[in-house]
Amino acid sequence: MSRPLLIIPLIGLLLTGAGSAAATTLAEAVGAALALAEQTPRVTAARREADAIRTQAGSLVAQDPALRLKYLSDELTEGGGANEWEAIVDLPLWLPGQRGARREVAGAIDGQAGTLERLLHWEMAGRVRQAAWEAAFAEGRLRQAEMALEASRALETTVAKRTTAGELARVDLLLARQETLGREVDLQSAQVEARRAHDAYRHLTGTDRLPEPLTESPPPTSDTAPVLPPNHPLLADSNGALARARADRKQVGLDRRGHPTLSLGGKRTQELRGEDALDALQIEVSLPFGLASQSAPALASAERAYTDRLTELHRIRLEAEQALASADIERLGAAEALSVAERRHALAQDALRLMRRAFDLGETDLAELLRAEERAREASMDLELRRLEQGRALARLNQALGVIPE
Repeated sequence: MSRPLLIIPLIGLLLTGAGSAAATTLAEAVGAALALAEQTPRVTAARREADAIRTQAGSLVAQDPALRLKYLSDELTEGGGANEWEAIVDLPLWLPGQRGARREVAGAIDGQAGTLERLLHWEMAGRVRQAAWEAAFAEGRLRQAEMALEASRALETTVAKRTTAGELARVDLLLARQETLGREVDLQSAQVEARRAHDAYRHLTGTDRLPEPLTESPPPTSDTAPVLPPNHPLLADSNGALARARADRKQVGLDRRGHPTLSLGGKRTQELRGEDALDALQIEVSLPFGLASQSAPALASAERAYTDRLTELHRIRLEAEQALASADIERLGAAEALSVAERRHALAQDALRLMRRAFDLGETDLAELLRAEERAREASMDLELRRLEQGRALARLNQALGVIPE
């Protein structure tokens, strides 16, 4: 047995995932890839941010309290022993609507965390779909290369027998052997490609086996072109960012007036040395003016952020609609190409059968037969790839529609 055939069983074990766990579904492969990518902390961090803002909104004070201490004495001036002590706690207060604005920001961040989780899932689904179908295409090319080598060796055996019997010239045997060597080279290239594609898939998902079934269910059929769903992960994530920018803008607008400060404290005063000290309570209220000139930069920045998110949503929607239209055209084109490839394959096989019969009867030479086999091999490879293209086009359409495997 030659070396290429020794490699074929090894590649077969690689492609079927021998020794690995049971076959996984596409959803399980996507979940495994997400676990390897370690994207979950991003969602967790967003939810923690929302919890922190919600906790702040539930506080009794709007900002950190402050303690002020004050001491007055005439020891270095008059020397009469007069002194005064003050201790005051400053409590920043909420104005109406400021707490609610922060709760809205927290809610928007929670929404962003949910849409981010779906977006990461969808993006990884696209990567897994792409890697899986690249491996499937490599398998298809490998299968065709194996069949071509098998047919070439069978022909070489036939030519060798007829050469021994004196029916064919030795040059025909050399030509048949050259053809077999060419098919062995093709097989080696297909083996390398298959190994590379499966290594990429295994690196992404941590699993050897391709999802079963790999071909996905088609979306609901309709007479019109598919329409982008409103809950598409890209649109949902962009809408979440827009909601966050809107909530931030509202918070900045309410915070422009600042926070009034309630100061509570006590004072102890002694007019002369030896006299009794006088104690008193004091309450102060500080009301900020909230000048428009001072809050204008923050308001303008919040408004610009909101406008940027709105523009980004429009851009993403257009790109997603374009991707969906392209995927639908690809699916329709794949169906038409498969129909043509099936007719071409049938004709090439019929021509090859007639050419083999003519060769066996001595009505044509080996060169003509090899040309017929080349045409049949090309038609068979094209049919294999067109069948695979059907499944890949459907996967790309589902990806463009925002379908997440479940």
